[in-house]
Amino acid sequence: MLIGITREKGYHMFFNILQMGIGSLGEYQEIIISVVLIIADIFLLKLGLILTKAEYRRKIKWVGISFLIQFGAIFFISSPMLILGFAGAFSEGPPVGFIILAIVGSVFLDFNLINVIHKIGFKRSFFVSLIILVPIIFAMSFLIQYLSRL
Repeated sequence: MLIGITREKGYHMFFNILQMGIGSLGEYQEIIISVVLIIADIFLLKLGLILTKAEYRRKIKWVGISFLIQFGAIFFISSPMLILGFAGAFSEGPPVGFIILAIVGSVFLDFNLINVIHKIGFKRSFFVSLIILVPIIFAMSFLIQYLSRL
C-alpha cells in the first residue's frame, strides 16, 4: 500500500483524471496493444519452454530477460526500416523485400538466441521462436505506427 492511498482514493483519483479529459484511449491505443502483446509474448515464451522441456533458465526472471534480449535484437534489425519510415521514404508503404529480409533475419537471430540462452537445441528453439515471433512482429508494427506519429 502506498503512503496513505487506499483503493477508494485511487479509484476517486482515476475517475477525476478521466473526467478532466487528460488523454483519450485513442491516442494511446497502439501503446496499450503493444504492451498487451509483449506481456502475452512473455507468457508464450514460458509456455514454449515448458512444452519443449527446456532444462535451463525456465524461471520467469530468465524468461523476461531472454525476451528483452530478443525484442531488442529484433528492434535493432528493424531499425533501418524505422529510420527510413521517419524520413518519409515509405510514402507508398515499405517494400516487401525489406519486410521479408527483416523477418528472416529476425527468425534466424531469435532461434539462435533462444538456443544459446535456454540450451534446448535448434529444432526446439526454432519451434519456440515461431510461437513468439508473430506477437513480437505485431507489437513492433504497433510501436512503429505510434512512434511515426510523434
